Amino acid sequence: MKRNLITLDRPERFDTPYSISKAKLEAALADVVDRLEKMAKEHPGEVPGSSIGFKYPFSTDVTSWLGGLYAGCHWLAYELTGNKFFKEQGDILVQKYREMLDAGIGIGGHDQGFRYILSCIAAWKATGNEFAYETALEAGKLLYEHGYAQKGKFIIRSKKSWQGSGCRTMMDSMLNVPLLYWVGKETGEAKYTEAAIGHTKTTEDLLIRADGSSFHHYQFDPETEAPVGGLTLQGRSDDSCWSRGQAWGVYGFPIAYSYVKEQFILDVHKDITYFMLNHLPEDNIPAWDYDFTSTKAVKDSSAGVISACGMHEMAKRLSNDNPDKAIFTNAAAMILDSTIDTCTGDNGIDYDGFLFHVTGYASAKKPEKRHIDQTAVYGDFFYFEALLRHYNPDFRMYW
Repeated sequence: MKRNLITLDRPERFDTPYSISKAKLEAALADVVDRLEKMAKEHPGEVPGSSIGFKYPFSTDVTSWLGGLYAGCHWLAYELTGNKFFKEQGDILVQKYREMLDAGIGIGGHDQGFRYILSCIAAWKATGNEFAYETALEAGKLLYEHGYAQKGKFIIRSKKSWQGSGCRTMMDSMLNVPLLYWVGKETGEAKYTEAAIGHTKTTEDLLIRADGSSFHHYQFDPETEAPVGGLTLQGRSDDSCWSRGQAWGVYGFPIAYSYVKEQFILDVHKDITYFMLNHLPEDNIPAWDYDFTSTKAVKDSSAGVISACGMHEMAKRLSNDNPDKAIFTNAAAMILDSTIDTCTGDNGIDYDGFLFHVTGYASAKKPEKRHIDQTAVYGDFFYFEALLRHYNPDFRMYW
């Protein structure tokens, strides 16, 4: 990307130290754990799909990326509480993902990271499960072999039903590429790390615009893998900035930096995070697209908690004399605090999951405009993670 030297419009908004009380965090975490246990006991061995009327449909099908996020919730809960029930549920899902891998289902899919990082790497980090470790290694190697474009240097996302055919990559894969980084670290084989850096650089070069906003997808020629142009399928338009897509970058680049200390990662993260903060509504809950900055716009609380995790992670890696350390730390806490107040609790609706005001997409390109102001498993996981980041100073991420 050609940089415009993005600046923060109102740095004073995030200058004052901001924290959330331990009691408030404990209450929020207790609610999350109770809700997760209730869902898991009512639907043992099953995973939720996209909510309908604030209720999750459950099934034994784990092929969706949502199953990995649900598994991750169980591992977070187990590490927090020590309750073996959550470990048992997590182990069931690890076995299901092993069976899926052995059956050759989704082996080159761009959602491989969501599935296997949060089910298997999480299980290994939480319990030392070697079966889960080997499964995650195999999943990462298969992603490299079947889902990585060697010439174009990107994780492939191809689906003919979405505005044309051919090969694409997308912002979401900034949370899938950590699987390649991890395999490279664990095996010592440079090709996996080089592929991960290649995807990260391609995202920075092509999906991030000069003003710090992002495309959702980027199209490549299926034969030559040469770049063609950007698309924004779940946002307002191709020229707008879908807030959750931006959030994948706000968190994905700090995860990449945790593996490789490349200066370009710090630079692009600052740009996209400043853009996000400059377009954050006054109530600190993102609208579903950053073309909108009013507190009355349709919200996407998931974009907020994903971004909060990303800022918190990057702040940990910045020197104390870097002014962004305080800005990111304060902004992350402000977003999470507002999410607790605005997007959880008794709102007169019987809802599954941990938080509401999650919007899948309201794009005019999708006539059904589905999943507006609902609940979603991706919102659940990152809300849970954000809470734990602020509650536990020694929090260790699964990515």
